[in-house]
Amino acid sequence: MKKNYAKSFYNDIGLRLAKELFQLEYLHYGYFADLPPTLAALPQAQEKYVQKVLEQIPGGVREVLDIGCGAGGVAQKLIARNFKVTCVDPDPYMLDKTMEATQRQITPINEFYEVAEKLPEKKFDLILMSESCQYVPFNEGFAQHRRFLKPGGHVLIADFFKIKDLDEPHLSKSGHNYEEFIATARGYGFELVKEIDITKETAPTMDIYQRVIFEKVFPIAEAVVAYLSRRFPKVFSILKYFFAEKADFLKTKYSAQDSVTFMKYKKYFILLFANAKSQDLPIGRDANGVKGGLPLNESGSAR
Repeated sequence: MKKNYAKSFYNDIGLRLAKELFQLEYLHYGYFADLPPTLAALPQAQEKYVQKVLEQIPGGVREVLDIGCGAGGVAQKLIARNFKVTCVDPDPYMLDKTMEATQRQITPINEFYEVAEKLPEKKFDLILMSESCQYVPFNEGFAQHRRFLKPGGHVLIADFFKIKDLDEPHLSKSGHNYEEFIATARGYGFELVKEIDITKETAPTMDIYQRVIFEKVFPIAEAVVAYLSRRFPKVFSILKYFFAEKADFLKTKYSAQDSVTFMKYKKYFILLFANAKSQDLPIGRDANGVKGGLPLNESGSAR
């Protein structure tokens, strides 16, 4: 639990900075099909990402549980489609942002999902995890899905997964092992009914992220360090070795977080799981019965 708390804590710091510095409505990857891989295009790419994910919601869904709601952009779109939305997030700051974005139309739950106790059981038609899956241990996650999902319900996940062993130093360890994840889902009685690989379309986000780190974050940090070294030379002389070592480590680490490296070790999927014992539900209508979903395969035709 401590490891997950620390991972979530540092991720939330990054999300807060992204929200405040770049005024992003969403705090997730972009979908860059037919868009340039630039920071200026990121908001539009993120809109396309949300549209792509929400198109996969099955028919008959009314109650949605949004796990790891971020700044509330996805919840806002769900509310606009007339879904009834509950959001669970361990960070009260994110829940506050989501409440603002949705004009307080969501039900907020401030808990870690893997140990959540405040959620009603057998309540939800759909559990949505948009880039939150990687932060929830998958055994505990699927056990919770079984508790909170209605019979015949679905789990919709959009996230990246490791597909290859990390055989070089400084590689990002984020993401579950894909084969283990799918096997665990089956063990808990969930059937994978849709798998869409959007790795190529989302990977440019990594290059944008890397450029922001090297062209904006590091220069600002170096300017602050230079100022402190002049302003407090005695204190800085004691700490400079630590700062230098840490800076070198971070530069090496983020040098390995580009799109090429990402695609070598990971894949980004949209996954739709159903209870293996439930009846099939039609794909492609929102809570009003308005057509919006896609068929079950990537080509856009029915299986």
